[in-house]
Amino acid sequence: MSKRTLFLALPIAAAMVLSACGGGAAERPSADELSSVFTEGAEELGLDGVEIPQEAADCLAEALVNSDVSDEALRAMADRDEDYDLSDEDETVLTESLQGSAMECMMPAETE
Repeated sequence: MSKRTLFLALPIAAAMVLSACGGGAAERPSADELSSVFTEGAEELGLDGVEIPQEAADCLAEALVNSDVSDEALRAMADRDEDYDLSDEDETVLTESLQGSAMECMMPAETE
């Protein structure tokens, strides 16, 4: 899978992790907890056979922690809660956050 395809698939995959029903108050997860979703949960995200580099996963996770995605939605993502019902607002913010940071995170700056 090309980096461009991965860039386009990340928001959809993240939303898939957070689909179904449920929810409740939760503590905002750490970037480390979210990073493991991208590195260890690629199959659950629908990214079978795709390896997300640790540096990229850390970058994406940090962007989500610093975003306006709700604590509950991020906690459900970190916990891989398939029963969580992602609100329309969280889905929009999550998608925008991942799209906004994916290029930077997946394409590290060139070194001289």
